[in-house]
Amino acid sequence: MENTPDLKAAERQGEISGSWSFLPYEEEQETPRRELQLLRAVHALVIPLVDTAVIAVTLVIAYFMAESLISNGSLDGLIGSSPGALTTWVLWAGLISIPLWLVVFAAFGVYRREVIRLSVSTFDELPQTIGALSAGSWVMFSFLALFSRGNPTGRAIWIFVVLAWVLLTIMLPLRRAVVRIGLSFKNPFRTSTLVVGAGEVGRSLIGRLARHREYGLRVVGFLDTASLEEQRVGEEEQAAPVQLLGRPSELRSIVDRYGISRVIIAFSRTPHPLILGVIHQCQEMKVDVSVVPRFFEALSPWVEIEDVEGLPIMSLPRYTRHGRIARLAKRVMDLVGATIVATVLSPLLLFVALLIKLDSPGPLFFKQGRMGKDHKHFLMYKYRSMLVDADSRKDELAGQNEVTGPIFKMKDDPRLTRVGRIIRRLSIDELPQLINVFRGEMSLVGPRPLPVAEAEGCLGTADMRHLVQPGITGLWQILGRSDIPYEEMVQLDYLYVANWTLRWDIKIILRTVLAIVRKRGAY
Repeated sequence: MENTPDLKAAERQGEISGSWSFLPYEEEQETPRRELQLLRAVHALVIPLVDTAVIAVTLVIAYFMAESLISNGSLDGLIGSSPGALTTWVLWAGLISIPLWLVVFAAFGVYRREVIRLSVSTFDELPQTIGALSAGSWVMFSFLALFSRGNPTGRAIWIFVVLAWVLLTIMLPLRRAVVRIGLSFKNPFRTSTLVVGAGEVGRSLIGRLARHREYGLRVVGFLDTASLEEQRVGEEEQAAPVQLLGRPSELRSIVDRYGISRVIIAFSRTPHPLILGVIHQCQEMKVDVSVVPRFFEALSPWVEIEDVEGLPIMSLPRYTRHGRIARLAKRVMDLVGATIVATVLSPLLLFVALLIKLDSPGPLFFKQGRMGKDHKHFLMYKYRSMLVDADSRKDELAGQNEVTGPIFKMKDDPRLTRVGRIIRRLSIDELPQLINVFRGEMSLVGPRPLPVAEAEGCLGTADMRHLVQPGITGLWQILGRSDIPYEEMVQLDYLYVANWTLRWDIKIILRTVLAIVRKRGAY
C-alpha cells in the first residue's frame, strides 16, 4: 500500500505555492478533542437506549390491546375461535427479547447511518426501518413460540407480535423525526468541522451548513494552500465568520488544536497527492472525512455508485419527460392533497381574508402573470400582502434588491402591509395557489413559478424549470427560500427536473411543514 505523503516535505520542495495568513479562531479549544469524542460516544449510546424505551412502551401497549381483542372475541371472525389467552409471561418474555431487536437494528445498519452520514432523513430511512422491524418481529415471534410450548397458542402470540409491529412502525419513525426536528433547533452534539478548500465551492458549502444547523456541524475554518485574497473572496462572501487556519501540512496540529472531528474536502487548489495525504491522515486520526464530488451540480440522491475493476464510477439517472402514468399519479396526488388542505384550512383561509380586507384598502387577491410549464403564461393567485401601488414602486426600490439573479426580494420591504408581513412569514399568502392547482396550472410540488419578466431572464440550465409544472412548494422552499442565491436555486431546479419521483414529492411536502415552522428565508 502506498505510503501517506509527507505534506510538509512536499511544500518545502515547492509542490505547493501561494501564501496564507493565520487568523486565530475566537473560540479556540472550546471543546477538546477527547471531550468531543466522548459526546459523540454518548450520542451513539443514547439512540439505542431511547429505542429500548420506545420498544418497551410499545410492547406493553400491544400486549394489553391484544389481550382485550382476544378476550372480547373481536378477532374470532378473522383468526378463528379460541386462539388462547395471553399471559403476563408473554409480556415479560417480549421485554426480555428487546436486546434481540437492537441486534437486528444494528445488523440492518440503522445505527451506522447516524455515525457516517451528514444528513439522516427519517423519511429516507423508512424502508430500512420497516425492514428491520419486520425482521425483529419474526425474531421475537420465534423467541416467544420457542419457549411458550403451546401455551399460549401461536395464534395468540401472533396477534401480539403483529400489533407490536404495527405500533412500532408508527412509533419508532415518529420518535426519530421528533428528536431530529428538536436537534435542528438546538443540537448539543455539534461536530467541529474543517473545510479543505477556500474557493467558491468551499464558501458555498459553508453558507449551506450555516443555514442548516440540523446537520450538527460547527465549521471552525478553512484549510488551503492559497490565501483568501488569492481565492478572490467578495465582500458578501467574506460576511461569514470563517477563517483560513493554515495549510494542509498543518492538518494534524490544527485537528488537535481545535478538536476537529470531521474534514470536508471541497475543491482545494492543493495538488491531488497531497489531498490524498490529508484523507489518509484523517483516517489515521479517526477523523470523519466527506468529499464534495466533481460535477456535484448534476448529482442527486439517486446517483448509483458502481465498481469497475476497483474504480468507483457514478452513474446518473437518465432524464426523460414524465410518462403518462407518472403524470397521472402526480395529478391525482395534487387534487387529493389540495382538497384535503383546502378543507382542513378553510376556517383559516376565511379568517385571513377578513383580516386583509380590514387592514388596508384593495383587492383580496394579488394576481400576477407567471410562466409555467412549456413557457405557458397563467395568472397566479396569492393573498394580497402589499399596498395596492406596490408594482409602481418596484423601480425606485430596485437598488435595494437583496437576492442575486433576475429576482427581486427585500427583507424589510416598505410596501408590505401589517397583515401581509405576518402571512408572508408564515407562508399563508401562498395558499390561494390551491386554485391554480385545481385548474391544472400548478402542482403542489415543483419549481417556483417566476413572474414573466423574471422568467424570461432564465437562460440555459435555468430554463429547464419550465419543463415541468411549477409548484407551491419545492426544494427551494424547504432549503432556505429567499436566503438561497439565484445560482443555487437554478441548481436545485435542475436536480428536481432531472430526478423527479413521486416519493421525492411526498418528502418535500412533509419537509415543507418544518420549513414553515422555521420561517427560514421567508420574506
